[in-house]
Amino acid sequence: MLSLDSLLTEASSFISAEFNLRIQQSKLKPYSSENWKKFCQANGFEESAGGLYVPQSYSAYVNAESPFLVPTVFHELYGHGLFCEQSQLGMKLVEITQKGDNGANFFYDEINPQIQPLGLCNQNIGNYEGFAVWMESLLSEEVGDKKIWDTKKEGMPQFYRSLYDNFQEAEQKLTRLGFMAQLGFPKHYSGQDIVNVLRHLYGSRQFANIDFVILYGSRKPHSDIDLCVVSTNPSTQYFNGWLDIAELNREDFQHRLDHLDIALTDAMFSGELIYGDANHFARLKQKVLDIPITDKVIVYNLTNSRTKEEYLPHYNQNTRLRDLCLSYTKSYLRNAEELRKGRKALTLREL
Repeated sequence: MLSLDSLLTEASSFISAEFNLRIQQSKLKPYSSENWKKFCQANGFEESAGGLYVPQSYSAYVNAESPFLVPTVFHELYGHGLFCEQSQLGMKLVEITQKGDNGANFFYDEINPQIQPLGLCNQNIGNYEGFAVWMESLLSEEVGDKKIWDTKKEGMPQFYRSLYDNFQEAEQKLTRLGFMAQLGFPKHYSGQDIVNVLRHLYGSRQFANIDFVILYGSRKPHSDIDLCVVSTNPSTQYFNGWLDIAELNREDFQHRLDHLDIALTDAMFSGELIYGDANHFARLKQKVLDIPITDKVIVYNLTNSRTKEEYLPHYNQNTRLRDLCLSYTKSYLRNAEELRKGRKALTLREL
C-alpha cells in the first residue's frame, strides 16, 4: 500500500499530464479523529463528512483516520481545490467568500444561463460538488484505489450519487476537454481535440455534412473557442459558455465570401483550418484575394453595419451579445470605408 504522500504525488502527476493543471495554493490539513471532532464542533461542521474545503483560505481539512481518507483527500484537495483555483466558477466563489460573504447565494440561487452560461447544473452547489465527486472517482481509479471509492460511493447520499452519474454522462457527451471547459477550466487543446469535440456535439450524421472547420480568435486558455463551420446544415449560431460556433450553410458562405464579409474573411485569414480539404480552402482564399471591389460589395458591408446597429436594443439584457453586435456594427462600417478607398482589409486587425 502506497503512502498518502506517494498517492498525492501520483495524483498530481496525472492531473498535470492530463489537464495541464496544478494545485498552487490549496493546502491539505489532516487531523486526528479526536482533533477532527473538536474542529467540527468548534466550527459547526458535520463530523461524519470526513473532510471539507474552505474556499476563502484554500484549505482542505480531512480526518486523517477515516477509512476513506484517500478518496476524501482527492475530493477536497483536488476536486474543490482545483475548482476554486482554476475554474472561472470557483474563482468567483473565492472572490465572494474572501469579501466576507458565506457564498450561500452563489451556491443555491438558480442560475440564469444568460449571466452564467458555464456549468452543468442549475445551481452552483451542483457544479462545485459534482466536479469534486467526479475527480474523486477519477483519481481513485488512476492510483488503484477504486475499490475504496466504490465502497464509499455506496454509502453516499443520493445527491452525490446522482451528481456523479450526471457528470460521468456529461464527460461522455462533451469529451473530457469539453467537460472541463464547460466547468470553466482553462483550455489547452490542439485542432484535432476540437474536431473530436465537434464529432460528439454534432453526432456522426450532422458532422458528415461539414466541409470546413476554421479555428480563430485569441485562443487563450480562458477565452472562448471561436469556430467558423461551413456545411450543408442550416446556418446557425451556437454558444455554450466556452465554444462559439458560427455555422454557415454552403450558399450563405459563398454569398458572404463574394461580398468580402469581414467576419468571414477575418476567420479565413487570421484563423487555422483544422478540418477539411486544405487545397480547396487555399483556392477559396485566393478567390477572396481576386474578388474586385465593387459598389455592391461596399453596400453589402454598409447594410450589415446598419442591420447590426438596429438589433442592438434587442440585446440590452445580454451584455455578451450586445458587445458582440456593437463590435460587428463598427467592423462592417470600417470595412466599407476601407473598401471605398480601394483597400481590402481581410482581418479585423487590419481595420
